[in-house]
This record gives sequence, C-alpha cells and structure tokens, in this order.
Amino acid sequence: TDLAKCGLDFWYAVLAQHLVATTEEDDPFDEEVQIGGKIGTDGWGQSRDQEAEQQRRAEEVPILAPHMKRMVQAHWQAVRYPAEPEREAYFDWDEFVRFRELCSINITEACLVVTPRWIIDHIGTLLEQICSTQPIAWQDIDACVFVLTGVASRAPAGQDTVIPKLIELLPSLPYHTEGFKALLFRNAASRLILFTSGYLALNPEPCKQILRFLTVQHLPAIPALPPGPDKDAKKYCEAIACDAMKMVMTAARKGIVTADNGTLWRDVISAVITLVADPRYNVDCRAQLVFGIGQVLSVLENWDELEQMLSIFVARMEEPLGPIFAALPAEPLGSRAQKTTSDGKAPLELKLYIAAVSSVYNMPPRSEALPRPDHHPVLAVVEKHFATIERVCIHHTQYDELMEQVCLAFSYILGFSRAYAASSPVFVPMMKLMARCCEYHPQPFYMGLVRSVIGFFAAAGSAQLDSILVDLTGLFVAPVARSFSMGCPLTPPINTASYEMLAEALRHWNLALLAIRNAAWLPETLDATIDALPRLCEDNQVVHERTICAMMRFLRNVLLWADPSTCKGDTSPELLELQRQAQAIIVERPLARGVALPRLVEALARLLAAAAPNGPAKGEVVPGVAEVLRTLLMGPFEYQASGGLPAALRALPSPLGGVLAEPEQQRLVQQLKMEKADSRRFTRTVLGVAEQFAVTLKRAQFGA
Repeated sequence: TDLAKCGLDFWYAVLAQHLVATTEEDDPFDEEVQIGGKIGTDGWGQSRDQEAEQQRRAEEVPILAPHMKRMVQAHWQAVRYPAEPEREAYFDWDEFVRFRELCSINITEACLVVTPRWIIDHIGTLLEQICSTQPIAWQDIDACVFVLTGVASRAPAGQDTVIPKLIELLPSLPYHTEGFKALLFRNAASRLILFTSGYLALNPEPCKQILRFLTVQHLPAIPALPPGPDKDAKKYCEAIACDAMKMVMTAARKGIVTADNGTLWRDVISAVITLVADPRYNVDCRAQLVFGIGQVLSVLENWDELEQMLSIFVARMEEPLGPIFAALPAEPLGSRAQKTTSDGKAPLELKLYIAAVSSVYNMPPRSEALPRPDHHPVLAVVEKHFATIERVCIHHTQYDELMEQVCLAFSYILGFSRAYAASSPVFVPMMKLMARCCEYHPQPFYMGLVRSVIGFFAAAGSAQLDSILVDLTGLFVAPVARSFSMGCPLTPPINTASYEMLAEALRHWNLALLAIRNAAWLPETLDATIDALPRLCEDNQVVHERTICAMMRFLRNVLLWADPSTCKGDTSPELLELQRQAQAIIVERPLARGVALPRLVEALARLLAAAAPNGPAKGEVVPGVAEVLRTLLMGPFEYQASGGLPAALRALPSPLGGVLAEPEQQRLVQQLKMEKADSRRFTRTVLGVAEQFAVTLKRAQFGA
C-alpha cells in the first residue's frame, strides 16, 4: 500500500509540475522565492507570463501524453476491487476507498493532458472486452464506472456513446446476492445513476428504463443483501441508492409526469411509496425517497390528480401509526408527558408521516391559461388528515425535533399555498394546534412559525385575517410577558423568539392599528416589557441580550407609528387613527404600573447603566438604546423625553447618578437633539455616556 501511494504521489507531482501548481504556496516574504525555475526577490510582484506558460504546456503535452495514457491504464487496474474482497487476508475497505479517491484525482487531472474523450473511449474499449467475456467480472465493471464518474464532469455533456451504453447495460448486468461484492456492485450502479441524473432528465427512454430498474430491481434488492465486513457498508449502499432515486426523480420530474401520455408518474410514485413504507430501509434513506415523491407531484398541472395521489401517500404512511396510537392515553398528558423512546427521539413513523404530509411544497407558478381551482390540493390533504396530524402533535409535544419538523412543515405548506391558505378551513385549526402544543412544551420554533405566518399574510388586506393574526400574536406573546410580571421568565430563546414575532407583527400598520386599538393583551405586554427591560440587563446582559434587543425593536415600532413622519405624508384615515392610538398608549392610557413614557425613559437610562460594566461598545444593547431614544426625540414625544432624561440619569444608583452634573445633562440633551438626524453620531454620543459610566464604576471599584 505504501509503495502504491508513493506511485500516486509521483504522478500527482508530475501533473502539478506540468500545471505549475505547487503543493505549498510560496511565501512572498522569503528573501528568495523560487518561481518557474528562476530565483526572484520581489515577492508578490513576481508574475508568470501566461502566454509563455501556455506555450510550455502545449510543448510538453506530446511528451507527457503516452506516459499519462499508461498511467490511466495502470490506475484503472489499481482501482479494481478483489473478486472476493472478504477472502483477501489484509483487505481494508476504508483504506481502499481512500486510495481509490486519490487515484480518481490523478485520472481527473490527466484529462488536461490526454483529454476526457480519450479516457472515456478507453473505458468504452475495456467495457466491450469485459462484456464479451463470460462470466462478466463485476470488479471490472465497477472500475469502469468509478473512472467514468470521475472524469464525466470534465467531458462535454452528451457527446460520447460510452456512458449511454453503460446505462443501457445496467439492468441486465449479473448482480450478485451474496458476499461483499453484492454490495459493492450495487453501489457502483447507484453511483453511475447518481452522476448521470442530468443526462437521464434530457433523454426520456433511458430515464424510463432506469426508473423501472431502480423501482423494480435495484432498490428492492438492497435490504436483502448481506452486511459487509464494515458495519457502515450496507448503510452507505442504501444511502447512495436512495440518493440516486431522489436525484433522478428531481432532475427528470417534468419528463416523468408527461411520459407515456401522463401515465408513467403513477407507476413510479406508487412503486416509490412502497419503498418508503418498507421499514427495512434506514429512516434517512426513506426521507430521501419522500423528497423525490414530492418533487414529482409538485409539477403536476392537474391538481385533482395531485390531491388524490398525495392523499393516498399520506394514508399509506398513516398505517404504521396504529400501534403507536393504540398505546396513547385517552387524554394528552400535556406538560407531564415524558420521552419514552430509548434514544430520546420521536418514533420514526411519526417523522415520516409528517414528511409525507409536507412533501409537496415547492410548486412552480401555475400557468394563467389553466383554470384557477377553488382550493389548494396540499391544504385539502391536510384538512382531510388533520385529525391524525393533531393526534400526532398533541400527544408528542415532548419530542422537540418532531415538533420543530411540524412547524417547518406548516411553514412550507402555508408559504407555498398563501393564495389559498387564508380562506382554508384548516388554517385557524393549524395555528391553534401549534399554540396548544407550545403551551404544553414551549419552544422558540413555535414563535418562528407564527412570525413566518405574519410575514406571509399581513399584507393580504383582509380584516378577518388581520384579526386572526393579531389574536395569534397575543396567544403566543402574552404568556411570555406575563411570566416576566410573575418573576418566573421562560428561557431566553423563547423570550427572544416571542418578541421578534411581536416586533414583526407591529411592523405592519394594519396589525399595529388593530392590536393597539382593540387587543387587550397589548397594554399588558407593553407594561410588562418596560418593567422587565432594565431588570434583564441588570441580571445578566450576556444571557438576555437578544431578548433585550427584540424588546426594544417592539417598543421602537410602537413609537414609530406614533410619529407623523413615518407615514411620509399619507393622510389616510387608518394611518391617522394609528398615530392617535400609538400616541395615546404611550402618554395617555394608564397601564398597571403607570404611564408608559416616563417609565420608558427611566428604563433606557437604567439600560445604559447596566450595560456599562460589560463593555458598552460590545454587543447591541447600547446601540439599541440609542435607536429607541432617537425615535423618542424625533417624534411627538421630544419635549417629554428631553425633559425626563436628566431626571432619569440623576435617579441612577450611586455613583452613576452623579456622573453628569446638571449643566452637563442639559448639554447632553441639546447635543442629542442636534444629532438626532444622524444615526451614527447619535449612537456615538450615547455610547460615550455609557463609557463614562464604565469608567466611574471602575474607579469606584478600585477606590473601594
């Protein structure tokens, strides 16, 4: 083995010298730099004459070509497996796989000397010889496939007859059923299909043959093969075979749905569904096949057929859930539910079921020439099977990875069906289901889903939908804000996700107006937020920084809607009403702990003081404070804010309350008012105040 590796290194060095590609970069700071056989002392300034290099390579090619051809021939011999690998005394599969990859690098680089066409034609000649000898040596076919897949990327697509001929041969090759060679030969077939999926997508007849081969012969045969000497060998064989199936279905999906007058896709999908339902395959491999099914179904123009087949697929994946459902309690355990699996992960059948439900999501835009259906096929399937989906979710909220998958699935489904989702009968139940699951076991991905839904539908212009989105936002954020008031906040990721969702909702004027004017949860949330904001920073800025910044974005959005300049001259009644409501909630409406504005100014001052010991220039807390304060001074609250800021600074605990004398406080306020039009200068000034606090705290510490 060591001698063979030395040979590989030699040929690699020859190719590198021909291409002037050294294995180590020259150091430009060396006193003498070897470049192109000459000594130079100008470091980076030394450059080669490109035309001279090209001429040199052209002159070397005729000399090197005969040797490179013999090298390719020798490498083909070297990458051949033993006929019976497990009977070889010192055969190490992992080591041989790495050795083959090194060989592939040399063969691929040799294309620059002998051309890819010569290598492919040479392999074609070998294939003719191999196939004319009986029995066919599987290791020779495998070596041919290995070399072809290595050089295929360097060859012009579709300009050779060797690869098409080999693809044609695949279904009729004598595949073994015993020994390690059975896995290796199947693996070679999968590798060829995987690397030629683009060719198959452009050639319907070979594509049909390979699809039939994959679904009828190849994939069904793999689970029954014996395991190899390496524990991962069979798993790898399964993975690459399923990946090949997925890639062909993805690349050729448009051709599949039109082939044989639109009948082929049914046979293909039905066969692959059977493979997905086979528990002998690894769950990751089955998920790959689910993806392939979704890719084909997504391009069907007939949505009735899509809905019918997707419903059949989901119903088939529901069958293995029977034993799981039979063991469930009559009522969900909610927050008392514990993980019962040995690995702490949700049962695989549940994950595959959710994957099937969400497999069709990236549907291309529908042609305007086609009639517009009255519903979306994926939403119709979700509605039909919602009782099962609900049961899967509500009884398994303790499995975070499963529920995150559900949230992603709902996000994909709603995002790609947004033109129909708002009017779907299943839309509101989906969101209520996620709220109930979040109540049992809170996790940030639930809020991420709601944030995505708000982004999808906030601009839809439907009063009914606006009301749903506002209620949905309150359903998730109100318990989080309430937890701060009760002194038992949830985890920082959940708090952050909740306030990011809230900030996204109040970014849209229609949702902001409805929430500020009508929602009972918003004043409560605003009150709790202003109260909790400085306390979080004082407790642990590093842990709560993202939550603090998300809270400040929420507050800033409320302040922006109160500012007439936000509307940029638009005097529509709705925006004027939003201004009045936003101003009222800040300075007029009584909250549980008092009017919002003076408390907000005090909270900003406390935030600056709390951020001082942690390095004010680090993180986003001080810049966030600056943005909120700047918004206050630019809008209708300038007078109250500028008057309350000095008092808030004086109220800080010693020694920070005396850092700025009263004249300095007034100068600071005037400076901030002058710089409010320049965000960067304003932030620097606020940062300077925090740094003064930091210096004072350091002095007090050393003085003590």
